[in-house]
Amino acid sequence: MNIIPRAAVINDLSGFGRVSLTEAIPVMSAMGIEVCPLPTAVLSTHTYNFKNYTFCDMTDEMQKIIEHWKALNLHFDAIYSGYLGSRNQIDIIRRFIDESGRDAVVVVDPVLGDNDLDCTQAVYSERMRDILGGMKELVCAADVITPNLTEACLLLDEDYIAHPLSDSELCGMLRRLSYLGAEKVAITSVMTSTGEMSVGAYDKAENKYYKIDCGYVDRPFHGTGDIFASVLTGALLKGESFIDAANIAVGFIRRAIALTQQLGENKIERGVIFEPVLAPYFSGTKSEKYYKIING
Repeated sequence: MNIIPRAAVINDLSGFGRVSLTEAIPVMSAMGIEVCPLPTAVLSTHTYNFKNYTFCDMTDEMQKIIEHWKALNLHFDAIYSGYLGSRNQIDIIRRFIDESGRDAVVVVDPVLGDNDLDCTQAVYSERMRDILGGMKELVCAADVITPNLTEACLLLDEDYIAHPLSDSELCGMLRRLSYLGAEKVAITSVMTSTGEMSVGAYDKAENKYYKIDCGYVDRPFHGTGDIFASVLTGALLKGESFIDAANIAVGFIRRAIALTQQLGENKIERGVIFEPVLAPYFSGTKSEKYYKIING
C-alpha cells in the first residue's frame, strides 16, 4: 500500500502557458497526491495562440520510463492521461493500464479539440485528429472520462452541437458516452438551455445524471479542462464520490476564474491564475454545492 495515493499522470509538459502537467503536478500535490509524471511531449509553449513552438515527441522514452517503474515495483492508485503526442502512445498507455492489474482508477481526458468539431480554430495540433481512432480505444479502458463537448461529439461520431443543450439532450449524450465503457462520464464546457455554462456528469452505477453550474463568463479560459480532470482525479483518490469530486473540481475552477478576472489577466493563452487558490481551497474547507440531479 502507498503511504499517500500515487498517480501516474500522462500528459505533455509545456514550458509556458498553464496547461497539462504544469497544472496537474501542483494541483494534485496540493491535494495530497504523489504525482509521477509521464510526459508525452515537451513543448516550449502549449499550442493555442502560440506560433513557432518547439515540440519534442517523447514516445520512445515513455516505454523506457514505464519499464524503469516496473523494475522499481511501483504501484499506482490512479492512471490519468491527457494530451497525447502521437498515435503510437495509445498502445503504450493501454499496455501500461493492463499491466497495472486494473487496481488503479483510470481517468482519460480525451484531448482532441475544442469549440468546433473540425478544430478549424487550430486550438490543438493537427496530429490530434490522427489519433481519434486510438482515443476511442483508450476510452474503452477508462473508468472515468472527461471530454469537453467537442470531444464528446468526436467520440460519438456525431455532428457538433452548436445550440444550448436541454437537460434531456445532455443526459442522452452522457448515456451514449457511457456505452463506450466508462462507468463515470463528465462532459465539460456545456452551454445549457437554461443559460448556464455547466459540466454534465453521469454515474452509471447509481444511474444518476447531474448538471454542475460553472457560472457564466463571456470569454474562454484555457487549461480549465486539465484542471478539472486533475482535481477530479485527486478527489477520487481522497475518497470522494464521483459527483462530489466533480463538484470540488468546478468549485476550484470558479475561484481561479474569479481571481484571474480580479487581477485583470486578459490573455487567454496564459490560462487561469490558480496558484494562489491552491492552499486556501484544499486546506480542508468543503466547497459549496453547485450541482443538481437532472432527469433524462
